[in-house]
This record gives sequence, C-alpha cells and structure tokens, in this order.
Amino acid sequence: MRRKSNLSLDLFGDRLNVGREENDDGREHLRMRGALRRAMEGELTERQRDCLRLRYFEQKSVQEVAEIIGVTPPTVSKHLKKARERLRRVVGYSFSRLN
Repeated sequence: MRRKSNLSLDLFGDRLNVGREENDDGREHLRMRGALRRAMEGELTERQRDCLRLRYFEQKSVQEVAEIIGVTPPTVSKHLKKARERLRRVVGYSFSRLN
C-alpha cells in the first residue's frame, strides 16, 4: 500500500524552478503540486520514486538512500537527477512559465 505524503514543491528547491510569482494567488501553486504528484505516480520508475521519497520526504542522505535500496551513491544521484528532469519536463507541459 502506497503511503500518501504532503507534497511540497519547495522540497525540490531551485532544481525545479517553481517559485511563486508575485501575482500568484496560490491556485497555480496548488495546481503545480497536483501535477507534480501525478507525474511522480505515473511518469517515474519505481526506483526513481523510491529515491525521491527517501531523499526528499524522509530526508535521508544520498549515502543512506544507497544503503537502503542496495545501490551505490552515484546510482542514487543518477536516479534523482533523471527523476527531477522528468518531473520538470512533465510539469513544464502544463506550466509554460517553467520552461
């Protein structure tokens, strides 16, 4: 059973470049969070989702994530990078200002 978590775009920091604009009333931010959540569930591999969950939601270090899932730290970094790139691309389709 998949555990739901409170998803915040802020977890990804500048890596997704999804900061709020001055005239944003909060609705676009909520739509972005929904798009990001759907992208995580439908567009990433299971390994990428695991790496994101452990690194950003559970705040594990890259070394700890590597030990938990049984790969090397560079492999974790590669999965994180590919996941962020994929999320940026997918979310960017719906929010052109992110491109």
